[in-house]
Amino acid sequence: MSGETAKGSKGYVKTTIFFTTFDENIAKDIINKIAKEFKVLESKRSHVLKEVYYIAVEGDARSVEDLLRGKVNWYKVDVLEFK
Repeated sequence: MSGETAKGSKGYVKTTIFFTTFDENIAKDIINKIAKEFKVLESKRSHVLKEVYYIAVEGDARSVEDLLRGKVNWYKVDVLEFK
């Protein structure tokens, strides 16, 4: 894997992002901005609570907190690093 770290192997970093917003346009804008900066592994909208969104990206995406702050009702950013 020339320079790439395999999923689940030592050194691999994945970030999961959860956020809530009632404005679908804001959610789409946020998801598009995240996708431009990071490789999106998965992106979903809750079927039960339509205002809850989930995105998983490759790499350390703590910087998205700045993008989310003040635009959504609630968010959580979890960085998982395999050591």
